[in-house]
Amino acid sequence: MNPSSPRGRLRDALLRVGEGGDVDEADLGSAVATALRELASETLGERSRVDLVTVGAEDHPWGRSLGLRLADYDVGLWDVLWHADESDLPPQVQESCPTLNQEEWQAVLLVSKLIFTGLQSESEPVHADAGRHQRATPRPPRSAARERFCLALAAISDRPDLHQDELTAQLRAALLDFASETPDNKEAAQRIAVLHTGEPWKGPRLCLSRSGLALAKVALSADGCPVPSRVWQELPDLTHDEWNAVVHVVGLTLMAFEADPTRDAA
Repeated sequence: MNPSSPRGRLRDALLRVGEGGDVDEADLGSAVATALRELASETLGERSRVDLVTVGAEDHPWGRSLGLRLADYDVGLWDVLWHADESDLPPQVQESCPTLNQEEWQAVLLVSKLIFTGLQSESEPVHADAGRHQRATPRPPRSAARERFCLALAAISDRPDLHQDELTAQLRAALLDFASETPDNKEAAQRIAVLHTGEPWKGPRLCLSRSGLALAKVALSADGCPVPSRVWQELPDLTHDEWNAVVHVVGLTLMAFEADPTRDAA
């Protein structure tokens, strides 16, 4: 890992979101926000909407978990993508990535949803006498399956000693172990691979196995696209800026788990 780079700092901050033990959520939120802004400034410039995303808690009947959420809408990024993962391939994305097909577009959305889910913390008991940001006990550690998935993602950038085929096999197995072997997940796992895409990029990236397109490139090509109708049906108050924020953070998160292009030059 190269924590001195914007990618490395974002990768490190995102992996901390799901760590167990005593966690200062305010400091963690600040670290993620700062890292997102740094990489967004480098990649997206003034059109970035990452400030609309925050690290926040979600209460479930079975407990409370921490993850990336829209700040004002109070919905998790994985939940927005859940409603989007069967949306049509936008014409703008097709224009930017002409070899991309509908099934691959859906795979990008589904895998991104699973990545955000994997980066969340494990659910912890909600205590009636505890404040929203206070816990009576340390946060539980990641489950074995979640930990393997996070390690497989981090290995893309952290394990230059591993061949891309080994990284791919490791990531596919970890994804299915964490997310379960449903037909959709199995199909999506086969559509992704860790590939070296050549000049000017010198390191491995998470890509689509058929076309070789990097998932980050595909995601960021949706910048400015209309909110998918399925998403608006489920989240009618979602704004276009908030949808763009989801797109931006998806793309930057995928970039964070790529090998740093400056590593070989360092």
